[in-house]
Amino acid sequence: MSSGRRGRARVLSAFVGGVVLVQPLAGCGAAGASHGVSGQQQAEQPATATSAAAKTAPAACVSAAVSTLGGVAQRVYRDVSSGRVVSQEVTRVARSTALVEAVRRDDPAAARAALREVTQGQVTGIRVMRGSRTLAAVGSADGIAPARGTLRDAQGRTVGTFVLTLVGTNGYTGTVAGLTASQVVVRSGSRQLVGSPSLTPGPASIPDRGGVVYRGIAYQVWSFTGEAFPSGKVRISLLVPGSAALACGSTAAATAAATIGQVGVRIYRDELVSQRVRSVVRYVERSRVFGEAVRRGDAVATREAIIGFFRTHLHVVRVRVTRGGGVLIDEGGPHVLAPVAGVVRGAHGGVVGRFQLAVQDDLGYMLLARSFTGAQVLMRVGARQVMGSLTPGPASVPDRGRVVYRGVAYQVSSFVGTAFPSGVLRISLLVAEG
Repeated sequence: MSSGRRGRARVLSAFVGGVVLVQPLAGCGAAGASHGVSGQQQAEQPATATSAAAKTAPAACVSAAVSTLGGVAQRVYRDVSSGRVVSQEVTRVARSTALVEAVRRDDPAAARAALREVTQGQVTGIRVMRGSRTLAAVGSADGIAPARGTLRDAQGRTVGTFVLTLVGTNGYTGTVAGLTASQVVVRSGSRQLVGSPSLTPGPASIPDRGGVVYRGIAYQVWSFTGEAFPSGKVRISLLVPGSAALACGSTAAATAAATIGQVGVRIYRDELVSQRVRSVVRYVERSRVFGEAVRRGDAVATREAIIGFFRTHLHVVRVRVTRGGGVLIDEGGPHVLAPVAGVVRGAHGGVVGRFQLAVQDDLGYMLLARSFTGAQVLMRVGARQVMGSLTPGPASVPDRGRVVYRGVAYQVSSFVGTAFPSGVLRISLLVAEG
């Protein structure tokens, strides 16, 4: 499977699995040098972390940072409700001839079977209606950000409608809490549907904007209206604790860029050190077919085993295997990031081979970062741009600061990741001023 297709598939998995990261925000301070993420280590915090972390952030910084994080929460919601991935899923369901025929015949059992076949576990929940009546439902009713579609027969006549969701409320709140290092509450009226553990049962009242104190902790709030699955309004609130050391810049635009930079680091970290990634490494280490091929030093069989990983729902975009000090096989996409390591052991437990794998490629990271932050994303090895939403991009991009490209002024936040299988990959997020 091509690197690009695997990268696009990862956009969906980020919602379904829930990107659960709990790294603290970087400290409040002047934006200076870049910050790095080692290929096999925890991500370093942005260089905005200084002795000022212990100080109270200025009101202007708090306002800019909280509104930026609130914008990330809204972007995640919009992407899962109307973005490219969910639109593709809606189109796929609408084109199911088996589902259309089952609905036309008013056959609930056939409709459920068709739903299971067409969705293949890729949606959290889906309901099919014939008129105002629910004909069939598959999956959970605990969802958020629903998308809708119409079922039409070969003559274009409407035979039914459907509503689906790609993410449950827990998955959404986990994703947003991880991306923003904040607390998240989802409520329907006065009833709390889900909330971060420290906000359960939560404050009696949460404002749209402003501050709230709960259990002795002061929070700054950003709220917006969304929709539950299959229907009904919900109110989503992001609560940023007052103890969080925000990434303050000299202007509101600089603060927004520094805050977006932190989100970019968290997205990268999830491709490197999350429980999901560790599970993938363990799966590959325990694969009998892969292990036997490596132990034999059979490059052809090892390649076939790796291609087998690509064909499953296992999120792997590239695998490089070394044995006896040399490369046995290196299979996958050309532009890949965040390598992680594993070993192949012999019958007596000794290491007979080693591998590196990546669960994300440069394109997939760029799509996620663009979707979640709205920033332009540039990925460079030295002076060479290997991926970017601006092409060819500015000739020079600072670690922090301002750059003007094609008449648009941007504030920049950069950090250092790892290319595959090694080497510095510099990732820059450019936030348009104004």
